[in-house]
Amino acid sequence: MKDRPSRSWYLDPIVARQKQQAHLELVARWTTKTAGRLLKTDLFEEANGADQLLFDLRDRCGITLGLDHDSGIVAQARRRCPPGPAIGFLVADVRSIPFKADSFDVVVSSSTLDHFRKKRDFDAALQELGRVLHPGGTLILTLDNPLNPLYWPLRWLSVAGPFRLGYTPLPGSLRKQLAWMGFEVIGSATLLHNPRLVSTLIFLAVRSVMGGKGDAVIRALLNFFALFERLPTRRFTCCFYGVMARKPSI
Repeated sequence: MKDRPSRSWYLDPIVARQKQQAHLELVARWTTKTAGRLLKTDLFEEANGADQLLFDLRDRCGITLGLDHDSGIVAQARRRCPPGPAIGFLVADVRSIPFKADSFDVVVSSSTLDHFRKKRDFDAALQELGRVLHPGGTLILTLDNPLNPLYWPLRWLSVAGPFRLGYTPLPGSLRKQLAWMGFEVIGSATLLHNPRLVSTLIFLAVRSVMGGKGDAVIRALLNFFALFERLPTRRFTCCFYGVMARKPSI
């Protein structure tokens, strides 16, 4: 087996761990310790970075499965998976998930649906996530925040990158859409307040000058940016917003 990469090529390692911790804490807050059957969409992080979630989420579940439409990504995620309870890896389009209805107790979709270019694809994927979720189950979505003014230049620049940003609804619009689908929206969150693009350039500059000795500087900057979570403007400064919804029991 090949060695599992330990550093994210697209995020500074410290930033990647911050992102990972924020998402894991969100899932822990919104689910029970025994989550039953869990599905996670998108395996890009599991295949490439230190901000992976799936390998840690399996400790909370009886059955854990991750899917991605890219077979290469799925294969790389499987290779990087550390020893432990089995995880299922599946090549599948989130708009057409090959499981029967009511298959999972928890669905975690971390910044997946916001890569579709068209709203109709976003809607189709959201309907599929709802279909495979068991009545009474929990849907956890995180999406790019379109209220953040730095999101728009990043979206434009992403056209030439490995993960293109696409359609993402306003937080209020998503809550209304979930309610229309019959879900009860019972939680929301704002995640990560690092000024995208700007912070990346700063971190790269710190690394180029200080190398590994720049860890303390980057941690200090992240702690400073995290203070924005306490401000009433947090819905404009967060990079991602999260929603937790519960499928009605039959």
